Formats: sequence, structure tokens, C-alpha cells
Amino acid sequence: MECCLAQGELIRLDGERDGVTLRCASGAIWLTCGDGRDYLLTAGRSFAISAGQVAVAEALKTSECTLGKPVSARSHSQSPVIRFAAC
Repeated sequence: MECCLAQGELIRLDGERDGVTLRCASGAIWLTCGDGRDYLLTAGRSFAISAGQVAVAEALKTSECTLGKPVSARSHSQSPVIRFAAC
């Protein structure tokens, strides 16, 4: 599925039963997952959302992206931008 997000627009992503992959075709997308990490996706980068995981994506600028089946379980092509830890 293809979608276009305007700057500042948010979408909720649900990994459901099989997981889903978010691929950024253009622009920049900030992705926040329930794992306490944030990820930055730029053109050509993707992120696999595991089965049962929920994430929120925000377009930092107008962005085009696709949602599809994951290539492999738990394969993340991005490193976290920020990692928070409890004090």
C-alpha cells in the first residue's frame, strides 16, 4: 500500500499478526515504537514492525512511503536515533 504524508501528519502502524514493513520512498519519517526507541527513515530506508508491535510515524517533511509484508522477522535496517532509559 502506498501513502503520502504531509509535513507533521501522523499515522499509527500496527504489526498485527504477521508484522509490516514501512519503506520511505521520499522525504523523512520519524518512527516511534513501543520499544522505547525512535528511528529516522529517509528515502530508500525501511523498518520492519514486528507482529503485535505498534508504532507511530510522523512526516518531518512531505513524504511518500509504502507498507508491505516484512522481508524477515525482526530485521531492522535502521539504528535507533534516541534510546531512553529509566532513571
